Amino acid sequence: MANRDRRKAGATAGRPPKKRKKVNRFRVAVIAAGIIVVAAVAVSIVYAANAAGTGSGFLAISDGQPEFFSTIRPDAGEADGSTDSGAEEGADASAAPTSEFDGALFVGDSLTAQLETYVEEGAGSETILHDAIFLTSDNYSWGDAVDELDGGEGSLYLSDAEDASAVTLSAAIEQTGARKLYIQLGKEDLIYNDVATVTERAKTVLSALKSAYPSLEITVQSVTPMLEWIDYEGLSSTTIAEYNAEMKTYCAANSMGFADVAAFFTDGYLPAEYCADPGQLCIHLNDAGCALWTSYLLGEISPEPTPSPEPSPDGTEASTEENSAADDTGADSEAAADAASADSSSTDVGVSPASTETGGAGRADALQADATYG
Repeated sequence: MANRDRRKAGATAGRPPKKRKKVNRFRVAVIAAGIIVVAAVAVSIVYAANAAGTGSGFLAISDGQPEFFSTIRPDAGEADGSTDSGAEEGADASAAPTSEFDGALFVGDSLTAQLETYVEEGAGSETILHDAIFLTSDNYSWGDAVDELDGGEGSLYLSDAEDASAVTLSAAIEQTGARKLYIQLGKEDLIYNDVATVTERAKTVLSALKSAYPSLEITVQSVTPMLEWIDYEGLSSTTIAEYNAEMKTYCAANSMGFADVAAFFTDGYLPAEYCADPGQLCIHLNDAGCALWTSYLLGEISPEPTPSPEPSPDGTEASTEENSAADDTGADSEAAADAASADSSSTDVGVSPASTETGGAGRADALQADATYG
């Protein structure tokens, strides 16, 4: 017994100790990955079932809110649980213009550039005109716009970047999404062309724009006159007035607007207090002129209508009577003077300015007396 115990002890003492089994990490990773894949598949199945069903379930979205926080602002329709059609209506509403000049495109030459500076940097920036887009090129003309229609290069820039490419008038309308177009050209054309040629070019461009963009509201802005006695080549206050009159008639006949800025200058020329370049072309408006222009576009003021000559008692115009009176002989004038003297001596009231030949109805009375006693 003792020997057997000693043999067992000896055998045990000579056997090397058992080593612990190492964990097979690769196998564990594979098992864990399998569990994750199975769980993901199960979650996807449940989520799909909820989405296809009533929306009430384990991962359902409640009250129209996402299940996770988001930095993206939800659409108005999603926030209030409205239908898809409601969301579309909300999108249309958000695209609606915020003011009368939101979506308005002003295109022109250096005259419009003056208004652009006033609206973007001056007092006009406080008005809704600041919502408009201005595209100007100092020497842009109706002739340039006609060339664009024939495939020529553009003259307008949508960006001030050095690498920006010029675009045509049509491309500018499309790329800006303009709803309204205010266009003022003609100054450059009138320098080198007669009025008939300039208006024909303008009509060609406007007709093409109206056909291409039937929903576009087009308003032509008149060219402002020059300082008194100033002209440059074919450009003068006279040719400008002829051009404006022709364009006003055309616009009225073709359902286009006509902003007659020049009508404020009733003497037919630009007053010095509104001129920004008295030593140069003498046609551009300064801040005071642009303030007038802005107020007109905003509908705050309108030019006074040109007064019509008042007819004399015999039905002829006073201007005709004035011309005939100027041609009367000395004897006729002396008779008229005697008649006027007799009339004044018969009353105790002094002669007022209105009763002289230079004032009001008294002018017609004197001419009538001349005709009677001549």
